[in-house]
Amino acid sequence: MFQRLFDVFSRRPETVATAKKGHEVPSTTRTRVLMWVNELYRGGRGDLGIISNGDYSAEFWEEIGRRILYRTGDTQVAQTSGWQNVPQGVMQYVYTCPGEQFLDFLEDIFSAHIFWRFSHNSDPLIDELNGLLRVDNLPYHLTHLVTETISNGSSYSVHIRALPKVIVKESEVLHENAIGPVMTLLERPHFKGANGEYLAALEDYRKADIQDCLTKCGSAFESVLKVICDRKGWAYKQTDTAKTLINIVLPNTGLDSYFEPLLIIIATLRNKLSSAHGTGTAVKQPARHIAQYALNATASAILLIAHETGEA
Repeated sequence: MFQRLFDVFSRRPETVATAKKGHEVPSTTRTRVLMWVNELYRGGRGDLGIISNGDYSAEFWEEIGRRILYRTGDTQVAQTSGWQNVPQGVMQYVYTCPGEQFLDFLEDIFSAHIFWRFSHNSDPLIDELNGLLRVDNLPYHLTHLVTETISNGSSYSVHIRALPKVIVKESEVLHENAIGPVMTLLERPHFKGANGEYLAALEDYRKADIQDCLTKCGSAFESVLKVICDRKGWAYKQTDTAKTLINIVLPNTGLDSYFEPLLIIIATLRNKLSSAHGTGTAVKQPARHIAQYALNATASAILLIAHETGEA
C-alpha cells in the first residue's frame, strides 16, 4: 500500500530542466479537473457507462486527504479541513498546492480504492482528462491502465500491471504521432515487458539519466522484436542481439533491406553512448536531445515493425 502511495509524479526524481522551470498548473486547469472529478465521483457520468450506486465523493476526498498527509507530512492539510469538512478542505488544498502535487492528484484519481467500486473502464475517462490538460496546452499526458487477462481454466482473472502515470510531453506533434501511439500499442498484455522498459526510458529521460534512457530504448525495441518472433513462430534465441533479430524479422515484412541500418540505429546508440556494456575509462555524457531522438526513433521503429507484421 505504502509503496504505491509514494510512487507518484512528485516523488520521481526531477530532471535538471524541469526542476528549473517547475511544474506550473494554472487555476483554470485545476478548476476544470476538480469539477470533472466531482461529477465523476458523484455518479454523474452515466454517459460513459459508470455504475452509479450513489455519491462516493466524500469517501474519495477522505482518501485523497489521507494520502496527501502521508506524502507531505503537512499538518496544514488536517488544519485546513479540520477533518470535519473533508471534501471542501482537501479540494482547497489541491487547488492551491504546488504543481507537482496536483499532478500526483491526477494519478490518485485512478488509483483510489473507491474508483474500482463504480467503474471498470478507465480508458474513456483518461482520454477525457488528457483533453482537459490540452485545453491549457499543458505538457503532460496521463498514460492508460495496463492490465493482463489470465485464464484459469473455465474462468479468468484480470491483473493490473501498471496504473496510470503522468508523463511529460516534449513535443505535441511527436507525442501524437509516435510516442502516444506506441504507448497505446505496448499496453497490450503480450507487450508488457517492452511497455515497462519504454515507460522506464521515459522516466530516465525525465530524470536526465540519459545513459539509462538509451539502454532501455534498446531493450524495449529488442523485446518487441522477440515478442513478434514468438507470435509469428520465427525461430530466434533469447541471447540474439538487435541486429540478429532485425535480420529475422525484416525479410518477413514488405520492407526493403536498406531499412536495416535505419532500424539498427537504436541499438547503435545504446552500444556507443549508454552504460549497457560498461564505460571503461571513457565517461560518456550524451546530451539530452540524443535521448529525445532515441525515444522518438524507438517509438517510430516499433510502430513501423508492428504495422508491417500485422501487430498494430
